[in-house]
Amino acid sequence: MSGTTRRRPTHRKGRATLTRESVGEAALAYLGEHGAAALTMRSLAAELGVSARALYNYVDDRRDLVAVAAGIFQAGWRPPRLDPAPGAWRASLGAFCADLRAHYRRHPGMTTLALSENVTMAGHPVMLRNVDALIGFYAAVGLTPADAYRACMETVRLVVGFVEFEDAPRDRPPAHLDPGDLQAHPPPWLRTDEDDALSHLAAVAELAPDSADTRFAFAVEVFTEGLAARRRSA
Repeated sequence: MSGTTRRRPTHRKGRATLTRESVGEAALAYLGEHGAAALTMRSLAAELGVSARALYNYVDDRRDLVAVAAGIFQAGWRPPRLDPAPGAWRASLGAFCADLRAHYRRHPGMTTLALSENVTMAGHPVMLRNVDALIGFYAAVGLTPADAYRACMETVRLVVGFVEFEDAPRDRPPAHLDPGDLQAHPPPWLRTDEDDALSHLAAVAELAPDSADTRFAFAVEVFTEGLAARRRSA
């Protein structure tokens, strides 16, 4: 038997055995279904049908569990290539932002986790390469190194903020929220019975509602034009 390595069985008694990666993947799925606040070692163990003690064979504690899940999330983001050419950079940035938005929406709970538990979303080598490429893109477009870095961070904040406050309630409406209110224009919390006091909101109420995709495209366009103006003034 010398020279051979014994492999851990992939299944035991008909059930797939756990690994550090599979536990992290399960945590990532659990976050999407139940949210960050519900994720504990005990709750994930119950979801997997094992004891909480069994999970400690693969992760040190909840913090380590969250780090593994975050690493899997980061490793899975493969954005389109950024093109800084004069006639292409705006569309290229738009596609990049749309892809990042889609990645966060495929893994709900990650925005909340990053905001509420101070979990870095750029610790994995894959994510770091993506961030580096975005900074390089902004530098190639014509921003100063300082502005290229600032623009990179603002890009991420724009997308994460939109996913957290616009997409998340629509993708998974909270139990206390009427889904119909999400389509109202303006939303109920911006309505008033004082017809003459808030004339601009009254005028908005007469407009046809737009989609979250339209609002996201608008946000990216405004951001992009701001960068273009910043580049011209540099």
